[in-house]
Amino acid sequence: MKLLHTSDWHVGKAIRGHSRVEEHRAVLSEIVAIAEAERVDLIVVAGDLFETAAPNPESEALVYDAFLRLARVAPVLAVAGNHDNPRRFRAIAPLLELGRVTLLPVAAAASAGGALSLTVADGTPVKVVLLPFVSQRAIIRADQLMSGAAFEQAQLYGDRLQRVVGALTTGFTADSVNLVVAHAFVQGGTTGGGERVAHLRDEYAVPALAFPSTASYVALGHLHRPQAIRGATAIHYCGSPLQLDFGEEEQTKQVNVVALQPGLPAKVTGVPLTQGRPLRTVRGTLDQLRPLAGTLGDSWLRVRLDEPGRNGLADEARALLGPGVVDVVIDRDPSSAGSERARRRDGRSPHELFAQYLAEHGMVDPELEVGFARLYDQFSSEVGVP
Repeated sequence: MKLLHTSDWHVGKAIRGHSRVEEHRAVLSEIVAIAEAERVDLIVVAGDLFETAAPNPESEALVYDAFLRLARVAPVLAVAGNHDNPRRFRAIAPLLELGRVTLLPVAAAASAGGALSLTVADGTPVKVVLLPFVSQRAIIRADQLMSGAAFEQAQLYGDRLQRVVGALTTGFTADSVNLVVAHAFVQGGTTGGGERVAHLRDEYAVPALAFPSTASYVALGHLHRPQAIRGATAIHYCGSPLQLDFGEEEQTKQVNVVALQPGLPAKVTGVPLTQGRPLRTVRGTLDQLRPLAGTLGDSWLRVRLDEPGRNGLADEARALLGPGVVDVVIDRDPSSAGSERARRRDGRSPHELFAQYLAEHGMVDPELEVGFARLYDQFSSEVGVP
């Protein structure tokens, strides 16, 4: 059988206030075309369909239309990610079931949708574990769902989630293709650059060995960089279909097409995606950048200017390089007045600056850093700050 693995669509995400809806429309159509061309038997979407928990109607229409178009090719199995709203998914899930789309909003016991058995078109029996993103607040309840009061309470998030995976995968058999579809931060993974920082800390890390050797393939979502994770079986992030922020500008985006047979290793092929505008950073003075005018295509541009700031400089950069310029940063001269403060701030994220502030005041408090990261990410998603 053939499986198509995609994740982290983040439909509704803008770049510095500029809509990317047409890019999402194009890349989702490309994914449908790949599913058709590869004649896949099953499609999995490993979370973060939307950028925010309150997507606008245009974003919802785009995602659900993509679901139904994919379902015309093969059954679709999807889980909620940390950006998604489980309550909204719970409301729409029964309707999607009518169109061959199974969407699990929250972690559930095997008997309540956490584990499924099906037979795909070529006759292959398939067992699937679906594991949506589980927050720290929800992990205790998810743990208890799997086996009740008899479970000893593990102390760490990763320990608890490993127990959840273990409980859900007990039904895997040697004569079936066994799949795990999960939205999680697995140890050994490399971030892509556009992820939500609060959910990439050690407190959310899950050991790769949580996924047993009886699994034929583990389809992950959460990290935006396509990558394989070393473990007891084939564990893969397929990554986001678009370059979502400038930390991802060097990445080639893809979906994974996976050939699977019971008892045999998975054969994983990354199929490149070509839709969407590339992200690019250019550096220099305006005079140095002048030869690039008209040569940068439809790229979204971050311009780092190596000259003193002045009124209207950003506008001059946009006039020179075009409407694709979405970010203009002044690279300050380290010898200038106030250079120490500028040097310490230049290129550093708010999370890094907050950690530095705590260190300078003699405070060591990981929980305070986690709280700051959560508040900043919530604020960013609400007001559109990148």
